[in-house]
Amino acid sequence: MGNLSLQSQLAAFLDGSEFGDKNLEARMRHELEERLQQTALEKRPLRVYCGYDVSGPDLHLGHTVTLRKLHQFQDRGHDVTLVVGTFTSLIGDPSERETARQPRSVALIMEESKRYAQQAFKILDAQKTRLRFNHEWLNDLQVSDFIPIAAQFSFQQLLSRENFRKRIEKGDTVRFQEILYPVVQAYDAVELRADVQLGATEQLFNLMTGRKLQEYFGLPPQICLTFPILVGIDGEKRMSKSTGNYIGINETPIEKYRKLFQLPPKALPSYIRLLTRWSPDEKNKMISAFQKQTRDPNEIRRKVACEIIAGIDGEEAVDDMLNSKIEPF
Repeated sequence: MGNLSLQSQLAAFLDGSEFGDKNLEARMRHELEERLQQTALEKRPLRVYCGYDVSGPDLHLGHTVTLRKLHQFQDRGHDVTLVVGTFTSLIGDPSERETARQPRSVALIMEESKRYAQQAFKILDAQKTRLRFNHEWLNDLQVSDFIPIAAQFSFQQLLSRENFRKRIEKGDTVRFQEILYPVVQAYDAVELRADVQLGATEQLFNLMTGRKLQEYFGLPPQICLTFPILVGIDGEKRMSKSTGNYIGINETPIEKYRKLFQLPPKALPSYIRLLTRWSPDEKNKMISAFQKQTRDPNEIRRKVACEIIAGIDGEEAVDDMLNSKIEPF
């Protein structure tokens, strides 16, 4: 029974994950299985976290990919921490950025961070979530503390990112604080003594930097689980407020439903895989039925939209919406 439970957890936690490298995927799966066994012997939960830099006042469905995964860890009794990047937002994550981020004020970041937390708790169980702001520990780092930390990484390593190379080739500026971002962000994993960190596939470099820094501090390296970027409702570009192709967490159920119902067919499987609460087997069956058209596509669209909305706003909100006889168009 214990082994069955372990395999069930592995299947749930790894469902939807993507690494871009089969060897790394096998390594992370093996380490996660070992860490689950180890913590079971120690009679403690896994320490799991995900960090969110503040890039605007509202969260959208793209953020809920990792929030939903954190909730899966919560449901299985693990210790979950939501980190709001109140310090790292001052730098700005350069992952997949081909231009430098515009600086943001401390006051604005602190104000928006409160809204981030409120919206995140539409997915996470607030009673089971540790809410942390990374300025709490990063503000206290002295230059004398940071020098030996920075010495663990070469300049070539930090500049090896493809987006930096593209910017340099175009003659665009790569600011020094952007290069240091993954090192600063990695200290979160040290502070939290994390067993597992979640992130987007484009953030893998940052997460792996956290592993290296934990080892420097004599800690077991965290397992990194990364998940694909959610495509927007246009079915083409990543979901983003700047492109207008997003669905906000705080939008009404009806607004969400109308947008979800009109997703391009090629986008629907990723929404099923990344945003629903169904088991991996249920997801596979639904995706297969949609792609092979063994069921009415509109029936599947309605079912998927209602499931995603229920995971955010609750079953009662879905019932109220359906009772209002909403039209999808």
